[in-house]
Amino acid sequence: MPAPLDATAERWADDWLGRLTPAQKIAHCLLVLPAVADGLPDTATRHALELGVGTLHSVTDLPASTATAYHERVAEICADAGLPPALISGNLEAGIMYSLRRSGTHFPYPRGIGISGDPDLAYRLAAATAVEARAVGYHWTFSPCVDVVSVPDDPILGVRAYGVPAQLTGELGAAQIRGYQDNGVLATAKHFPGHGDSSIDSHLAQPIVDRTRADHEAIHLPPFAAAVAAGVATIMVAHIAYPSLGIDVPASLSPTINRTWLRSDLGFDGVIITDALRMDAIARHYSLADSALLSLQAGADVANVKCAPAQIQPIIDHLVEALNLGALSESDLDDKVRRLLRARALAGLDTSRDPLPDTPAPWADPERRTTVDLYQTGDTALSRNESLVVVGDSKLARRFAELGAERGFSVVLEPAPLTPGVLARVADRHPSARLIPVFGPGPIPAAQQWKEVAAVTADTPHPCPAVIVNSTLPAHSFGAVADRVISIPAMDAFEIVTDAAIHAALDVL
Repeated sequence: MPAPLDATAERWADDWLGRLTPAQKIAHCLLVLPAVADGLPDTATRHALELGVGTLHSVTDLPASTATAYHERVAEICADAGLPPALISGNLEAGIMYSLRRSGTHFPYPRGIGISGDPDLAYRLAAATAVEARAVGYHWTFSPCVDVVSVPDDPILGVRAYGVPAQLTGELGAAQIRGYQDNGVLATAKHFPGHGDSSIDSHLAQPIVDRTRADHEAIHLPPFAAAVAAGVATIMVAHIAYPSLGIDVPASLSPTINRTWLRSDLGFDGVIITDALRMDAIARHYSLADSALLSLQAGADVANVKCAPAQIQPIIDHLVEALNLGALSESDLDDKVRRLLRARALAGLDTSRDPLPDTPAPWADPERRTTVDLYQTGDTALSRNESLVVVGDSKLARRFAELGAERGFSVVLEPAPLTPGVLARVADRHPSARLIPVFGPGPIPAAQQWKEVAAVTADTPHPCPAVIVNSTLPAHSFGAVADRVISIPAMDAFEIVTDAAIHAALDVL
């Protein structure tokens, strides 16, 4: 359970609860995407905050200094409006760079932590992420992902999951939760009650999982129980239906999932947030206003509408009408807001205490990098004076070439699709160079990646010193070319690249 608060913090939460109007309480339970104008909140974002919107989900593509100023202005707007501070959330799975893109240390994806199998490393990476997060104004990370991947054609988790069995997933997740929360950032265990056996991406359609009770209790539930035992502040609920377990609607809209499985069975009394309600699993069937109402009725504390600030007023109006008509319970709403206010106090936003370490929070050194243990075999060492041709048309290939050049290799990028015959054509143009194909995520399941790699490398006119594959699989999975494969968890399904994995591969080379 979340750590207990002292009497001063509890009074702070109770005082704010008594001062908020019903409409402000409704707004407090909503998450929106902020907008930027000249580096600061735009008019619509300011208005949303003045309405009482409780959470802003991460500005993107900003340098750290601009993000810090933006978040400081958000706090000022809330204070000027006589409201508690808004929470600033973000997907910080690989560090703040995952959201800001232009700033922050590149940490390994969770799959890299899973490869290490080291809870101490998991803790330290989360702690370092939290220090950087608080330095720029984040309070809440939507990580760790404690889903246990149990299908070979997982379409979305990939490098974002640890990719290890349930017990170790729970240990690594609990370690990261402590690392985040010991350093002032609220952690989120996701995606309850487990996304790891879905072969459908809920961003695109409604996953329906035929899970047995035995699998649920032995594989998918234990990491969430471990997260609750570690004191996780928040849990995110998925949009998956489990008809074999009696859940015929998306879990995020199910009272059984939220009120029974989470609250009663697991004893969780922290903040429940839905996965994004804009995802097609929900948005194909409901308007944002309707799905927000259904999720709050089901027991969520935060309806993750994730809309533009200009879209929030009609959603608030719809929910206020539901409250007036009795479709939402006033006492239930108060419980939601109290949990959210207590979360703010847990993050130190009540000003009654400082949850951060006494040591100063250093800003990320752009030269600092964190490597991960990689599955790799064979002798892939290269001389820095050799000419390398990086072949591939993904963001990963481009970034690999850029960082290789920065590390002192003589690098040429050939942005060609990795199809059979391409390496022979590239070799004709660069007869004296060493070819390094870089495979990014593709349309095929991870379990079939070896076929793609084999098809492309089979006709290589001279041996590739290394084959870089963005994968959750060990190198020995790649058959005849396994001795040259460096398998790295470097890019997720959203094509966000972490330099940490690339540097690790370059270290091997």
